Amino acid sequence: MRTVDDYMKEFEPIDMEIAVYITKGFGGAGILENYHEVTSYFPAMVDLRTGECTVTDGRIESLVKNEDYDKNNYYRFIDNGIYRLLVTKCIPKDLGLGMLASMNNRYLVKKVIEENASFPELEAIRTEYTKDVIIEVCCNKFTLNRLLNWFEGTAGILDGSCIVYLCLDEDSKVEAKNAARRFEELMQNFKELDNKFKVYCTERMLDSVNEWKENEDDPDITSDKFKENMGTPNEMVIHNNGEVEILYGDGFMFGGHAIQVSINENNEIKDCEIVG
Repeated sequence: MRTVDDYMKEFEPIDMEIAVYITKGFGGAGILENYHEVTSYFPAMVDLRTGECTVTDGRIESLVKNEDYDKNNYYRFIDNGIYRLLVTKCIPKDLGLGMLASMNNRYLVKKVIEENASFPELEAIRTEYTKDVIIEVCCNKFTLNRLLNWFEGTAGILDGSCIVYLCLDEDSKVEAKNAARRFEELMQNFKELDNKFKVYCTERMLDSVNEWKENEDDPDITSDKFKENMGTPNEMVIHNNGEVEILYGDGFMFGGHAIQVSINENNEIKDCEIVG
């Protein structure tokens, strides 16, 4: 098990000052013995020893005792804030498969020297970063959500309203060309796909919904009624590798949960399940 001593050994023993533009002030908190490891995220920083501005993803970390964390007594950074900090930098290491490069760009906070700091390079990046980025796909507008790495918008699908998420291309911060093309492909024959998805869900869930209905005296739900209760899609997540999750309603057949259908890049159904 990883200990606090192990964690502290991941950082250099030399303090340094940096200025940093933080996009996500609270990015989660892991537990480490009697401490919480609180993480914030940034896309750019200035090394105040050299004045060099580096535009690359990184993390700001704070080690907080559990009792202080429960009292909200720790460094609380705001989204889109610029700070001057006293920190120690992590010691670079070989990253395993699937680990983000930002794991080698981590800084442990020793002291917050200045809040609302002013650094022209970082202010310019913040101005650009907070601009609305909007794309249009299939006559629908989608707005970039930088924190979640996707474009999001509402599309009319089969006479219903569906929230659609277009995940960013790999290694891109502002483009979702792969997901946009995939969405266009889906919309070309979505009526047929919709029927295919509903037939699949009905074949696998109809027995369960009738077995677990609240009132045993109610008539069984038929295949046609099951498909009708699913309605039109409520949400759709389109990944840059072509895989898609489509969420339908359940018509309260499963207590108001959603029915999720997962498909691969060839529109082959991988699975369907109850979620939410």
